[in-house]
Amino acid sequence: MRLIHKAAEFYSDLLHGSFEGGDMEDGEMMEAMADSIAASNRSVTARSLASFAAERLREDARIASFSLGGWDTHRGQVNRMGGALRHLSSAISELRSGLGPDWDRTVVLAMTEFGRTVRQNGSAGTDHGTGSALVMAGGALNGGRVLGDWPGLGQGDLFADRDLMPTRDVRAYAAWAMAGLFGSDRAALEGQIFPGLDLGPDPGLLR
Repeated sequence: MRLIHKAAEFYSDLLHGSFEGGDMEDGEMMEAMADSIAASNRSVTARSLASFAAERLREDARIASFSLGGWDTHRGQVNRMGGALRHLSSAISELRSGLGPDWDRTVVLAMTEFGRTVRQNGSAGTDHGTGSALVMAGGALNGGRVLGDWPGLGQGDLFADRDLMPTRDVRAYAAWAMAGLFGSDRAALEGQIFPGLDLGPDPGLLR
């Protein structure tokens, strides 16, 4: 059974509407307050989604998928990234608590379909990029390691001279997790579940 529960990002313009005609300093202050409201809403959403997923995984569901917002850091990345990481941490902690003993046979994959640019833009953020990172957790995981090949950030190392160079299809880690947890066939993983995927060598994700 596949459970998909998409999280909505919560944005508020409540404070902005009452401050029309204010000067730039006041406008920036109100924008920061609105961002704080949005971050608070995302934190509640992260815990709620994780709790809901844990409930279903304790029953008949075997795969749960949900989305956490807050990663589109086109501006002010230093401040925004900390909040996004806290929400992810909160979601993983909620999953672990909610799953109880089932945590020992669980793998959590926090992944994205796009990364960020290597260089900072003019708004102290980064724009959409190519290479990214995958965070894994769970009691079934053979953890404590960094997997993958580091492409480097030097001259000639970047993709299109702007992005981290991708070194492996991120779907391969999800596929290897499914192979280990569910015994999924390699041919089915590469041809049907993740069409066009080259699984590559087994990274030994599970204990």
